[in-house]
Amino acid sequence: MFEFIFDYVERESFTKYLRLIIFIATYIIFRKYYSDWAKMKQVKRQIEQDNKEKEEKPEKDRKKRAEIEEKLTQEAATFGWGKKTRKNVKLSQSILEEQATELRERHQTAYDAQEDHDIEDLLED
Repeated sequence: MFEFIFDYVERESFTKYLRLIIFIATYIIFRKYYSDWAKMKQVKRQIEQDNKEKEEKPEKDRKKRAEIEEKLTQEAATFGWGKKTRKNVKLSQSILEEQATELRERHQTAYDAQEDHDIEDLLED
C-alpha cells in the first residue's frame, strides 16, 4: 500500500512516524470525549452540592441571626438609655452588612469564574 513511499523514506522511520501520528490522533479524539465526560460529572457534582447548601442555608441563616441578636441583646443591656433602639439599629446594620457582603461575594465569584474561563486553556494543574 505504501510501497511507493519507501523509495523516498526508510521503512523504519516511516512506520515510527505513522505510529506516532496514529497515537496523537487517538489521544486528541479521546481527550475531547474525556473532557466532555469530566465536565458533565463536575456539573452534576456541583448541582448536588448547590442543592444541599440551598437546603441547609435557611437553618444556618436562622442560627446566625439568633447569635447576632443574642449578642446585640447582651450589648444593649450594658448601655444605659435607648437600649431597644440601639439593639434595633445594630440588628438592622448587621443584616445590611451581611447582605452587602453576600452580594459582593456573588459578584466576585461570577467575575472570577468568567476570568478563569477566558484563560482556562493556559492554566495547568
